Amino acid sequence: MASLDQEQPKLIAVLGATGNQGRGVVKALLDAPHHFDVRAITRDPDGPAARNLLDLVGHHGRLTLTRADVYDSKRLAEAFQGSYGIFAMTQSFVAGKMYHKEEDLRHELEAGRSIVDAAVKAGVKHFIFSSLPNIEKASNGRYPKVFHFDFKSQIDEWARERLPAVTTLIPGLFYDNLRWPNYCRRDDDGTVRFCAAVPESTVGEWVDVGHDVGIFVRAVLIAGTSKTASKTYPIGSPKISFGELASVFSSTTGIPARFESVGLEDWTSTVVSVAGEGFKEDIRQMVQWVAHAPTDKICYGAMSPVDDCSWEDLGVKASTFKEWILRQNWQGP
Repeated sequence: MASLDQEQPKLIAVLGATGNQGRGVVKALLDAPHHFDVRAITRDPDGPAARNLLDLVGHHGRLTLTRADVYDSKRLAEAFQGSYGIFAMTQSFVAGKMYHKEEDLRHELEAGRSIVDAAVKAGVKHFIFSSLPNIEKASNGRYPKVFHFDFKSQIDEWARERLPAVTTLIPGLFYDNLRWPNYCRRDDDGTVRFCAAVPESTVGEWVDVGHDVGIFVRAVLIAGTSKTASKTYPIGSPKISFGELASVFSSTTGIPARFESVGLEDWTSTVVSVAGEGFKEDIRQMVQWVAHAPTDKICYGAMSPVDDCSWEDLGVKASTFKEWILRQNWQGP
């Protein structure tokens, strides 16, 4: 199959377009030298988030906003109609909603099935999905309740079974989460305290989700399905320890910083307070896996480094922590 510049696929539908990932995808596509048209899918195209999207990217004459809900497959298929490609994502947590039971989290599977069904009905040629690895499988069954990872992996499998070309992206830990008090706090003396329920030496791969996902999606579309179909590309910085986050922050901003390993109950309590008890074991097991994942692997311990061909295929890399700090002008919490 030919590359994008020969096929000239025009219309790309973007789910979650008013959120952090989707907004970055919209911007990256409209900034591309290849002239994509973008159909931003949102529940409220007249709302403030949609207006903010238009203000951010400019209209360019190539951006339209379309109303649809991920739980309404029929309406979603209509919104996808005529699209060459789709950037799809699912949310495990909807702001303002409390999840009291683990069963409540299965809404993500419902949304994922609806999205895949709609893409099939609309005849989408290239489906790009922001996913996560199956932690139950990666941990050999030790951590079977990291639902917000495993559900995305299940949706990815459904898409691959039913659609002609699927490319999977696996974002690392979000730098933006450092704005949350369970990750980062400020002491009375002004010192920024990085917190996690893991040892200081624990390493992770991180991502500027509002920037990096977009440039990866754009690169995937430009490379075309002949190169990217059925492949999985991790989006993550070089490994950096939680302790090194503090030192990089301090050297970049001049603000004193330190790392503190906190108890698992203390760490998860901040998430439970805003998301509900249904998330408790999910978040607990996620943190435990991050601390115990094999360090010779990448992508949350689920991929061998030799299987990562993102640089060879796409020619793009995720942002370093320093790059994110400077891009965001982040001075800590």
